[in-house]
Parts: sequence; structure tokens; C-alpha cells
Amino acid sequence: MSTMTRHDRPGLLERLTNSTAFTVLFGIAATILAPVVLLGLTLLPAVVMGRPNPELGDKLALLLPYGGAIGYVGLWRAYRPSTSKADYRATLACLAVGIVTAASLMVGLIAIGSGVDLFSAGAIVVLSLPIVAALGQIARLRRLRAGDERRVRDSLPLIFLALAFAEAACAIAIGVQLAIVG
Repeated sequence: MSTMTRHDRPGLLERLTNSTAFTVLFGIAATILAPVVLLGLTLLPAVVMGRPNPELGDKLALLLPYGGAIGYVGLWRAYRPSTSKADYRATLACLAVGIVTAASLMVGLIAIGSGVDLFSAGAIVVLSLPIVAALGQIARLRRLRAGDERRVRDSLPLIFLALAFAEAACAIAIGVQLAIVG
């Protein structure tokens, strides 16, 4: 049995992220996260560097708003067609930085909190929407790139990447819960 994979038909993740419901949810999340990123870019450096002796953790916290801004740039770049291979790779790199930033914030919320309250659960949901949107844009970019190069795309690496993120998040959550229980 052989199946024909076509590059002109979007996959499941791309269809999910192109739905109206997801667009509305992502719009709400972007409305919440964009001011936070902008405030982080403007106020956080002044607060951290205003201290007499900032710690390493405080200095690393400066990277989070920049990672979020780079992730937003990646999402905006993904909506226009890439003109070269370097443009394509730059867009994927921006999306990867945004995914890692949002995932690190989610892990931080889980690690800091003694349990998952309503605020933490809402923040995790809001932070997971840009990750799903970025993965959907990566799937779309890969499909379009495969169509430009006249080759059959393979969606398994993206599926494996999503599964790896989910498994890592579950392992971290289990480890944090075990550390809290002690």
C-alpha cells in the first residue's frame, strides 16, 4: 500500500492553526503578551541594572523579553514568503527562539508555583498558544518550501518535535511535583 503525499494540501497542525477559533484565541493571547513583552523590553533592564549587584538569574531574566520579541518577529516573518534559503532559515530560527522562550516561561511558572492555581493555569494556556502557532507556521513554511523545491515533504520530523516538547514538559512537570512533595 502506498500513499501519495501532496505538498499543496495543508497538514493537520496547519489546518488547526488556520481555523477561526485558533485565530481568535491567539489574538487574545497576543493582546495579553505583547504589552508584557514591550514592558519587559523597556522596564526590566532599568530595574535589573539599577540594583547595586544584580545576580546571574536577574541578568538571564533580561533575555526573556528579547526572546519573546524575536518570536513575534518570527511569526510576522512567517506570513510572507521567503525569498531565499537564508531568509527561510532566519524565520525558522526566530520561531525556534520564540518557542524556547515561551516554553522556559511555562517551566518557570510550574517550578515557582507550589501548585497549579487558576492564574498559573491561565498563564500556561496563554503561553502555549504562541508555541502552537509557531509550530503551525513551521509546518506551513516547510510545506511551501517543499512545493518550491518540487519534492514531497515529510511531516514526521515536525510531529516528533511536537511530541518531544510534550514529553519534556511532562517530565519537567513530574520532576517539579516530586521535588515539591519532597
